[in-house]
Amino acid sequence: MKNKILINNLVKAAMLTALSIILSRIFGIQLTQDIKISFGTLPLMLSGILFGPLLGALSGLAADLIGIMINLGGAYHPGFTLGAILTGMVPGLIFMFGKKKDISNKVLILLVIIFVYGINHGFLTPLWLTQLYGTPYKVLLAGRAIKVMPDAIINYILLLLIYERLIPKMK
Repeated sequence: MKNKILINNLVKAAMLTALSIILSRIFGIQLTQDIKISFGTLPLMLSGILFGPLLGALSGLAADLIGIMINLGGAYHPGFTLGAILTGMVPGLIFMFGKKKDISNKVLILLVIIFVYGINHGFLTPLWLTQLYGTPYKVLLAGRAIKVMPDAIINYILLLLIYERLIPKMK
């Protein structure tokens, strides 16, 4: 019975991975070389939250590597792959430890958003872009702050709605 549950979770994580690829690679909007708008991180965060850090990390890895194969136009940087892995893994860790401490869903989702959008997208992504394109880090930080703040707020609301309203109905 345990294998069925694992396979079931693996299939669901794969579906979230595919959704991430579709949302980021097909429906993502590239505004500038440094700024892209998409909701591809949302399924990766959900994968980590619902299925734990390991499947979340694997979802992030698969989404990034498959996405690179689909979009051959951009330059590859392993930092973006690391960022995708962390986007799936850290929410899983936050929820795994947060549920043991009986922390509310709103606070856990806020911590997820702070990590993914504050640290990962806010500080690490500009670092990778600086290494790729040579744009000064501080210049990219300022531009990313303008993008990351609304992204974080919108994704907090979406993640909270999905986790509290849709997920219980799907089980």
